[in-house]
Amino acid sequence: MPDPGALRSLPLAVPQTVNAVGCVVLVVMAAWAVFQARSQSRRRAGDPHAVFVARLSTALLVLALALAVPALFRPPRGGPRELADAVRSAAALGCGLVALFIASARRDAAAVGTLQSRIRELERDLGGLVGAVAELRERAAAMQKGAEAAATVDALTGLGSRKLFDEMFARELKRAKRAERPVALALAQVDHLERYAASFGRQSGDQLVQGIAKIMQQQVRDTDLLVRYSADTFAVLMPDTELEKAMEVADWLRSMIANTQFPNRAEMPGGKISVSVGVGAFPAPVADAGAFQGLVQGALERAAAEKNRVKSAS
Repeated sequence: MPDPGALRSLPLAVPQTVNAVGCVVLVVMAAWAVFQARSQSRRRAGDPHAVFVARLSTALLVLALALAVPALFRPPRGGPRELADAVRSAAALGCGLVALFIASARRDAAAVGTLQSRIRELERDLGGLVGAVAELRERAAAMQKGAEAAATVDALTGLGSRKLFDEMFARELKRAKRAERPVALALAQVDHLERYAASFGRQSGDQLVQGIAKIMQQQVRDTDLLVRYSADTFAVLMPDTELEKAMEVADWLRSMIANTQFPNRAEMPGGKISVSVGVGAFPAPVADAGAFQGLVQGALERAAAEKNRVKSAS
């Protein structure tokens, strides 16, 4: 039969065992809390909160050892003392949980602080990115404006381009119709330009075009629009100008160019560099802008057939 003494000691040993196990768990948890707290304290040197947590964790470890050593080496006891040991075990477990919570909370706070710092860095980076995007948009807008401006300027002569002429011609013709004011157009074509470039080189041909453009620019009014209409042709748009006056301007330009001492002029037909000019003025027999421009183009073709002439579209 079982020993009655052993049966009586069994219920006494259970609280004692619970007490011992609880104290051991407390020691392990408190030691881990001290390790974590001191690690945080070293990483955050001078942080009062980290120092406080490290000291509190150390105190809990000392308390855990004070409770664990007697529980491990004290012989089993019965009665109220065993109940008191069990209560101390529960208290020891509670202290261990508190230490664990403090260390974990400190670790979590450090992680949150790191995350917040990273968020602030990302916000700064995002702000810089937004600024860079805004700068790129400004540059793109400036480049677009520059491209639009370049499209209205002839690269060789610096005069207005055909694009600018088309815009201004349509605008001026509408204004002339609305205000019932005249507007004149002259198209001046350089005679034998292809022959000149073939004989003396393309660069010499470009220099000849530049020289003619400079002469014409010096002779037209500030209110007139002078553009390079095509490779060998210039256009002069003259607001508030009657046909008779436009013919005078065109003949004056033709005469100035024919009497200019351009390089190699003696080797060209007639011993000179010349232009042929077609002139027209609105109101014209046609009201359409394209048809009016065609009339002036026809006058230019008749002048170019004879060379160094001015012809009217009327």
